[in-house]
Amino acid sequence: MATQSQDVPPYPLYDTTFNLYRASPLYTGNDSGLDDLTLRQQAAKFRDILVGDVLRGVRVGLEPEDGTLAYSGALQTVTWTLLPAEERWKGQLDTQSVGDEDTTINLSDGVGLLVTVAYEKIQYTAVLLRAIRGGNWDETTAGVELDEGFEHFPLLLVKMPASLRETFVDFLSTTFDARISPLQFPSAYVTTTFEQYLAYICVGEDGEPLDTGESTRAMKKIVGGIEVYVGFDLPGGSSTLKTIDIKISKEDLPRIISRGKTIQNGKEDAPLWNALTAYVNAHLALDLNHDRVRIMRIACDAFVFGAEGKIKLFHPDANADEDGPQRRTTKRFLGSLIDVAKGNTLSKSLQGD
Repeated sequence: MATQSQDVPPYPLYDTTFNLYRASPLYTGNDSGLDDLTLRQQAAKFRDILVGDVLRGVRVGLEPEDGTLAYSGALQTVTWTLLPAEERWKGQLDTQSVGDEDTTINLSDGVGLLVTVAYEKIQYTAVLLRAIRGGNWDETTAGVELDEGFEHFPLLLVKMPASLRETFVDFLSTTFDARISPLQFPSAYVTTTFEQYLAYICVGEDGEPLDTGESTRAMKKIVGGIEVYVGFDLPGGSSTLKTIDIKISKEDLPRIISRGKTIQNGKEDAPLWNALTAYVNAHLALDLNHDRVRIMRIACDAFVFGAEGKIKLFHPDANADEDGPQRRTTKRFLGSLIDVAKGNTLSKSLQGD
């Protein structure tokens, strides 16, 4: 796994386990969109809630008995800023001015909105990713037409303890007249997303498929080993069998995919799943496609993706190109999640299942 320069913090989307939410368009009332002043004002309002200021005679804030926050130390800063694309991340940090205020905002052309809540001992983050017309995330990610005064950040990623997360979600809902709801995924979407990731890894910068040798090297280097966590929806909810973890080494992965492409009656675009279901059925007499079998999570060296609505993206190798296959594929992955948050592709991905 890559190491970051000590002078440059890691890009906020990497190496963090996020809870995923979908968000309806945020009403800002500002026809010119979010600006520096608006972001500073919202950051200050959210900080007031966290420190427990008195509003209209009623004291608000997080409960003092919150276990996790009790060990976080004193609240230091609350920052709202636009999140730049990864290739411009260091440039924004170099130009960011730090003042004496509790919030520091530096505007830039961004792919989303970054919220940081820094306590004395730990920092929590939230990222709202925007719907973009082509370009930065993926050519299939289309924007939406909105009335003036609205901003659309359909995908919300939150790394906060439960009480702080609930407070933040409530703040977004009430302040911007928005609906924020957790994202959860059926097993078919988890496996389809992983198959697509494997397929994108094996496509070159020119859009043409890599040859067999290059594909094998890319999968071993970027995806590495795989772990599939299988759960069961059993009647009564009680059983000594809770989960099964299936591990595939990086050496076996290319051979399994190659085998899956030859299985008759399998899905053409799901070679890994074709081979895995056939193998597990033959050796464990377990049908992974059964209605009561749940694919709870898939983990590899590039990411961890859970049906419960959690994701962790690992930082590419330090020597990887800025537009290398892992970064390109991760952008496509995030683009597909943005589309799901907009309600565009989740049902489509399940057609025929």
